[in-house]
Amino acid sequence: MSIVQQFALLLSLLLQAGGTPTPPSEVFAPAERAQFDKADNIEKRIKVYQKASVRLQEELETAVTKENFQPVPDILLTWKSLLSESLEDIEANLKSKKKPRALINYEIQLRKSIDRTQNLKIRATADLQDAFDSCLELAEKVRRRFVEILFNA
Repeated sequence: MSIVQQFALLLSLLLQAGGTPTPPSEVFAPAERAQFDKADNIEKRIKVYQKASVRLQEELETAVTKENFQPVPDILLTWKSLLSESLEDIEANLKSKKKPRALINYEIQLRKSIDRTQNLKIRATADLQDAFDSCLELAEKVRRRFVEILFNA
């Protein structure tokens, strides 16, 4: 399939879906964005990051289970953006020696999501394998960094 044909297919799919997807730079749903904007400390923001990560994992599982692979690349890209943004925020703003319970819970959730995403990757189409690999690689790096933050005070 030529690039022009791929573009035409992508454009037609987007038009059928009712418009363009949410840009990856906006990683939060509206309710999560409101919670994040009200969060006055890093622990509360970590809880919002975790909530968004759970939502994205559920969206991914639903799409793959229903064999609706069209939204999968955008979900993976959004999850990668969320993980990157959350890691930057946590590294910049987590100053205390005592690590918040929210970070422990977020790391646990991330570990479980990585495992589930690896299982979903098996069911995905061949053209999505690289997107899954890239996302899983970043997720594992972020998870390892969370473990370092938690245990290397």
